[in-house]
Amino acid sequence: MSRADELADAWVAFWNGDLGRAGTLLTDDFRIHFGGGDEAALAGDEVRGPAAMSAYVEDFRKQREGPRFSLDEPPIAGDRGFVMRWSVRRPGVHRGGIDLLHVTGDRIAEVWSVTGERAFAA
Repeated sequence: MSRADELADAWVAFWNGDLGRAGTLLTDDFRIHFGGGDEAALAGDEVRGPAAMSAYVEDFRKQREGPRFSLDEPPIAGDRGFVMRWSVRRPGVHRGGIDLLHVTGDRIAEVWSVTGERAFAA
C-alpha cells in the first residue's frame, strides 16, 4: 500500500469520526479550502491546525445524520500529494467530491475540496 493510499484511508476515517488521529495525520499549520459558497464552506476558511480541523469535522458530523464517507477510486499520487474522489452517504443523500491534498513529510498540510450536489456516475 502506498503512502497516498494510507493517507487517503486515514483522511476518510477522520471524516467518519476517527478524530483522535488528527495530530498524526495533519501538519501543525494545516489548512482546508472548500469550493462551495455556503456557510459551512466559509467557516472552513478559518480552520488552522489539527485541533481546529477536528472541531470542524465533529461539528459537521453533529449537524448531519450519520454521514459515511468512502473512497470511490484509489488516489492519484504525485510528488507533492494526491487527488482522491470520494462519496458521502447519509439518509436520503448521496453526494460525491474531489479532494486535492498537499502532503508535507508524512502528513497532510493543505486540502482543496469540492463537493457536488450528487455522486459521480459509475
